[in-house]
Formats: sequence, C-alpha cells, structure tokens
Amino acid sequence: MAVVSGLSMIPTLAPGERLLVRHDGPMVLGDLVIFKRDNQYDIKRLIRIETDGIFAQGDNDLVSTDSRTYGLIPHDNVIGVATYRLWPKPGRIKG
Repeated sequence: MAVVSGLSMIPTLAPGERLLVRHDGPMVLGDLVIFKRDNQYDIKRLIRIETDGIFAQGDNDLVSTDSRTYGLIPHDNVIGVATYRLWPKPGRIKG
C-alpha cells in the first residue's frame, strides 16, 4: 500500500489517498509508477521506458518535480505500479 502526499498527481490523485501497489508484472505507458528517489518514494506517470531506466512525469505540470528535472529513474528503483484506489473512493486506477 502507498499513501499519496503532495500535489504533483492532481487531478488524478490527491494527498491522503491510499493505493494498492502491484510489485510484479509488466509496466505499460500511462501506468502510475512508484519508485525510490533520494530516500523518498515518488509516484508519477510512466511516459517512456528506455534501456537505462524510465521517464516518469507528474500530472500537475505546474508543481511536479519529475524526470524532466532529475532524468531517468533506474529500473532497480522502481517499486511497482499503483493499480487500485483503496481510500477514499475505492476503484481501479485508470491510466
């Protein structure tokens, strides 16, 4: 499970929402990917998959710090894909 903080994924996700995370299986463009960066966990939308890592970007361009700033996220840093909103409005997360 992951808990959203920050405003980078608005309007898709809001602070405090709780998400179910799938730790195995393929990633597809548009997935919401959870990864480790600088001793914290981030969630961003998967834009591109490259040999050296993934390019991920927040949905809220005005406040998101993402791959446009820090570059590719190494594949080893990817934790999983958010698949389901557990709270406050349960339901499948669509890309």
